[in-house]
Formats: sequence, structure tokens, C-alpha cells
Amino acid sequence: MRARYPIALAAAAVLAAAAPAQAHVQVTPTEAAPGDPVVFEVLVPGETDAHTTEVSLQIPKDVLPFSFEEVPGWKRTVEQGDDGSVSVVRWRGHMAPDGFVRFGFLASTPEQEGELVWKAVQRYDDGEEAAWIGPPDSDNPAPVTVVSEDAARVNAGGEGAEAESGAGEEVEHTSAPVEAAAHESDDGGSALAVVLGALGCALGLAALVVALRRRSA
Repeated sequence: MRARYPIALAAAAVLAAAAPAQAHVQVTPTEAAPGDPVVFEVLVPGETDAHTTEVSLQIPKDVLPFSFEEVPGWKRTVEQGDDGSVSVVRWRGHMAPDGFVRFGFLASTPEQEGELVWKAVQRYDDGEEAAWIGPPDSDNPAPVTVVSEDAARVNAGGEGAEAESGAGEEVEHTSAPVEAAAHESDDGGSALAVVLGALGCALGLAALVVALRRRSA
């Protein structure tokens, strides 16, 4: 009897290791620059044997969504806060237990550095729900995006001023060689005119000398 316990424990450990990790709602990117328009993507995998019918996403403070991607088979509604900003985005539809769905939207990030915690609730057709609102090390973690000055700016949708300033600098740099070439061209033309003028004066003087000599003779 005692010999069976180690075997049973070993088998349980193998089964536990072979069990798939629990899928959960994810939001990308996980890092973004301050005050930058970004394409955020919400990935919702099937997590139980039931069909997912609704996904609610709480928009973090100072995040400003301004454009949403339409997903076939899903209807989107938006709730606004007292200040008129988007507070909750809700998608309703139907997803198979072994499927997944992605929701994309454009939003400007806050001007200050920090963490954006995306609290989400996933509801199923059997009446159950999964609240992805916990800390990163919990069983139901909320997705997090770190807003950092070290992150690359993307200016998604061309809504920011970064691209405009960059374009201005590019025009300035590219026009400088053209301007320099114009100056060089002007200088070269002026020098040629001086040489031709001097040559003309010399020929005229020579002709005058010859004419005077003939008269003297």
C-alpha cells in the first residue's frame, strides 16, 4: 500500500504540469510613450467550455479613445463618464469556447508616465463571468500597459504633432543643399560675367591702339 502513494503523487504532478495555462484577456502594447496616439488591441481567448457573449473593458483615466475597429459579428457600445470621456467599452457577440476575438481601437495615452490598468469582465452564455481585475500575480490578472518616455512614439492615425515637426525638419534639411547649390550657381555666373567683361575691354583696347597707329602712319 505504501509503495502506491509515491506513484500516485508522481502521476498527479505529471498531470498538473501537462495542464494548459489559464488563458486570460490581454491588451497590447504593454509599453507606450506619453501623449502618443496608439493602436491598442484587446485579445480575448476562450477560457471555459461556455461561449463568450460579452466583453467589457474599463478605460483607464486620461486614456482618450477616438476610433474603433469594427469586428464582424460583434456590436459595440460606449459608456461615458461625467466629463464626457469614454469610461467603458462593451462588445457583445458570440465566440466559440476554443476560439478567440480581437478588438482594436485608437487612443491617446496620458501625458504623464505610469501604469494603465485595463480591467475587463468576460461573460459567458451559461451565466458565468470572469473578472480580469486582479494584480499581475493573481489568477485573474488585469492587463497593464506601462507609459514610459523610453517607449518609441508611433503617432498612430497621424493625430499627434510628432510627425508634423519631423516633416518640417526633413524639409529644412533637404532644402539646405538646394539653397547652397543655388548660391554656388549664382557665384559661378557672376565670376563668368566678370571674366567676359574684362576680355571684352581688352579686345576693345587692342582695337583702339591699332587704329591710332594707322592714323599716325
